Amino acid sequence: MFQQIKIDLAQMNKLPLSLFLVCSVLISPAVLATEKTYRCEVLSDAYIKSNGELDIVKDSPRVGQEFAVIKKTGEVVGDVMDSLGKPKVIASGSKGNSYKVIWTQKAAGKDGAFVDYLSIEGFAKDGKKPFGFFSGALLMTGVCDQ
Repeated sequence: MFQQIKIDLAQMNKLPLSLFLVCSVLISPAVLATEKTYRCEVLSDAYIKSNGELDIVKDSPRVGQEFAVIKKTGEVVGDVMDSLGKPKVIASGSKGNSYKVIWTQKAAGKDGAFVDYLSIEGFAKDGKKPFGFFSGALLMTGVCDQ
């Protein structure tokens, strides 16, 4: 009889672990990832003309495209900015400060450099967080969800 009680107790001790494992499998990875990424959509595409004016690109293939930003590393996943490497998160964002990432590359010339910059207003309260992406004379804007 004591042997049966020991077996029952051992099985009861395994129950919380089994329940935890089943629940953790059922929780969607997307739910866990939402706080760690921004999912963004491009709404406008423009560039700075030689006279300094901003020119909106009509029928841009970039408009409507989506990308994701991994908050911790600044890595961008998506066709819009896939070729960017070695991001540096310079501000992780707060109530009054945007999330900011930069990418730098040396240009072919001796003293040249390319700098790309992404800013996401993570503190926006209506759920949609505006972003701006700058690369040379290119400017893309849109919104992100967290």
